[in-house]
Amino acid sequence: MAGRPAAGGGGEGPTGPASLPAGDVTFLFTDIEGSTRLASGLGAERYRVVLHRHRALVREVLRDLGGVEIDTEGDSFFVAFHDAAAACAAAAGIQAALHGADWPDHGSGPLRPRVRMGLHTGEAWPSAGGYATPEVHKTARICSAAHGDQILASAACAAAAGLPPTRVRRLGDFELRGLPGATELVQIDTPGLPEAFPPPSSRPRLHNLPHALKPPVERPEDARELDRAFAVGRMVALSGLPGCGKTVFAKAWARKRLASYEHGVWYSDAGPDLGRALLDALDLRSEPLRDPMATVTDHFRDRRALLVVDGTDRLGAERRSELLLLLESCPELHLLAVGRRPLDLPGAVKRSLDLPAGSVGAAMLAGFCEDRGAPWTAADCRGLAAAVENFPPALLALADLVALASPQAALRRLRADPVAVLDAGGRFRAAIDDAVAAISGPARAVLLELAARERGASVDEVLDLCRQRDGSLEALVELVDAALVVIERPAMDQAVYRVPAPLRWLLAGPDAVPDAAPAARLDLAERLVHPVPFNPPRLRAVA
Repeated sequence: MAGRPAAGGGGEGPTGPASLPAGDVTFLFTDIEGSTRLASGLGAERYRVVLHRHRALVREVLRDLGGVEIDTEGDSFFVAFHDAAAACAAAAGIQAALHGADWPDHGSGPLRPRVRMGLHTGEAWPSAGGYATPEVHKTARICSAAHGDQILASAACAAAAGLPPTRVRRLGDFELRGLPGATELVQIDTPGLPEAFPPPSSRPRLHNLPHALKPPVERPEDARELDRAFAVGRMVALSGLPGCGKTVFAKAWARKRLASYEHGVWYSDAGPDLGRALLDALDLRSEPLRDPMATVTDHFRDRRALLVVDGTDRLGAERRSELLLLLESCPELHLLAVGRRPLDLPGAVKRSLDLPAGSVGAAMLAGFCEDRGAPWTAADCRGLAAAVENFPPALLALADLVALASPQAALRRLRADPVAVLDAGGRFRAAIDDAVAAISGPARAVLLELAARERGASVDEVLDLCRQRDGSLEALVELVDAALVVIERPAMDQAVYRVPAPLRWLLAGPDAVPDAAPAARLDLAERLVHPVPFNPPRLRAVA
């Protein structure tokens, strides 16, 4: 192809500068795919016949549709149009004319040249008989990304032409060589002409991660934990309580790992239909009579990529099995599964966002206040965050009060009546109810017993508890995974399992919070105790 954007004045049929379109201009580049091989295979005389026939057909269509030929060099054309719809019609007309023409026979059949085309619409003004604008370079790069017989266009061109959806096939965002950013490319289909082509020969967009509206809270230790998890496995389950920022953290962590994944990082919500959600995230078209997950599997089969799926705790057994099969079929694919509970699949490495460190919790509370228009900083919120042990649902529950008053005023009220302050409006209790509803009956019973121990339980005490109650060790693991129990390590050979203070205030009864109304605290405990389904045979089987 004439890789250079032509300036005008050359070729067999260029026009003068007075007739060049101005303003919103649609450019068309065409060239013959594999022209060098074609010329050497045919020989000079027969190739000259093919080239002249090709030029005559192109110019015949351009005369009918008003294209202004800027330059012709070898086997390529550079054309400008006043109207985007006319440019798209010309491209389709040229392809149809080339397919319907008679071509020299080379023994095995007619040697029809396979022409690739690129279209783009943008603002341009003629200068010195041509155009000096990046829009010309973009059109040339789009043509270079096309395959023979294919018409590629920018999404801007397809929109300007008003093409019906049946004629436009979205291919996704691509990085065009030498141009900043990404360009959304579409394929323009024409009835009766080929429509199936390989992906464009250009570097595709490497992620679909949205740009954050504000910088996320930095969590370096959690990021290192996630790195260590992926060092030992391809599937990592990241869990945490509502309000802990797991989705924001997962996106920020994934964005910083783009260089590690040659074929990109892709984010998707689990959604009711996992396969279609993944197709949308990847900008892939669904295939008739084919399961969407099969299309996704084919896309990732030989590609090194990271897939971030949010809300995996909502997936049923069938959809979880689909994710496992996807990973087993794609040996270079890594999966970060994000949810309130860890993804229950064999081979998943579990990591939870535990209680954030002091600075992180204070920054989270300051961020919640900022969302509500309050100017408090992380330094302002440090004492209040520490008072609730950086427990995410408590931080979220305090945000309205802190935004309306101040961190100091909220701290004074919290010390006077913790349960009433946290549960104003019932949102804190509702968040705890949701978290508790997701755990098993034995886990609820163990949660109540640990909540009664202000200092938590040592390993020996936990083992003693397991001897008294069948299945308690499994239940404890479940509570740690759900971030309802934290592990503290005062020494390398010691561990203490403890219920965070705000949760303990709701569960532990009259002695946990002085001067609080017993009925308010016991209400949740009653809901924990009475509906506990206990199934020792099942627990023994699992163990």
